Amino acid sequence: MNITEFIWDFDGMLFDTYPHTIAAFCECCRRFGIPAEEKEAYALFKVTMRHAFQHYGFTPAHVEAFYEIENDLDFLPRGVPYPHIPALLRYITEHGGRNYLYTHRDRVALQYLEMYGLTGLFTDFVTGEDGFPLKPAPDALNALIERNGLKKDACLMLGDRDIDIGAGVNAGIRTLLYDDENRYPEGVGETWRCTDAGSLEAAIRAILEENR
Repeated sequence: MNITEFIWDFDGMLFDTYPHTIAAFCECCRRFGIPAEEKEAYALFKVTMRHAFQHYGFTPAHVEAFYEIENDLDFLPRGVPYPHIPALLRYITEHGGRNYLYTHRDRVALQYLEMYGLTGLFTDFVTGEDGFPLKPAPDALNALIERNGLKKDACLMLGDRDIDIGAGVNAGIRTLLYDDENRYPEGVGETWRCTDAGSLEAAIRAILEENR
């Protein structure tokens, strides 16, 4: 079956939020007197946020303070959509596809979409506040698919980490890994792998072209 349903991860896939998140994390560490280095923190966040919390010995109080800073969209640098993303989302909808959001981030992700005028390009959303088990568990994807009456053969999960791909594989749908830093030299189960904006656009155009 041709792919028409594009399920997007948020951080590192749709929006360049890592500079904002790492700055917020390091600011939180500074306030609590915890030594932290941006490059190391970034590498840990690219695995999972929990890895960073555990590595730096965060308590629940630390985590709460971090989220207070990170959820402040006026804390700079602010997250922004990658330059190629708005046009690509529009291209999908203009060529018979639909976009969905699946993120561990809370509803701040929806505020970001609204801020940049992208909300109307999405059909449905799953955020961390929906309470599903974390990726690579397939529960959230399965719920999104069932809620919208989608066929799994028509779905594609797009993300920048192996846990995004794992969630797609575990849900039985095809996957696209956006690995612009070559963090995953070995295959992690992805159907497609893209390493820059040009290859991502080419892959999506080719996928939609197959629908004609």
